[in-house]
Amino acid sequence: MARIDMEDFVEGTEIARVYLAATLEEAQAVEAALEDAGFEFAIELETFASPTALGSNQPRRGAGFWVEASAATACIGALERAGHLRGLAERE
Repeated sequence: MARIDMEDFVEGTEIARVYLAATLEEAQAVEAALEDAGFEFAIELETFASPTALGSNQPRRGAGFWVEASAATACIGALERAGHLRGLAERE
């Protein structure tokens, strides 16, 4: 499978974010891992809070990786095996 647009998920399909990449390099590595594992996924830019040395939460932009909810557990497992842990979503 491969990357799709968010709009390509069938209307009414439950989707889940499986990873939030904070850097371009991280996003590219996660994208490659998902493609290699054969998952269909979408990427959406998201804003998230990032703690700073002064204790404030500086807003940053990252890449959220989304899959059909029914594939989330398998997808998370594949990303774990590939060593992508920093932005990994928790298993439900």
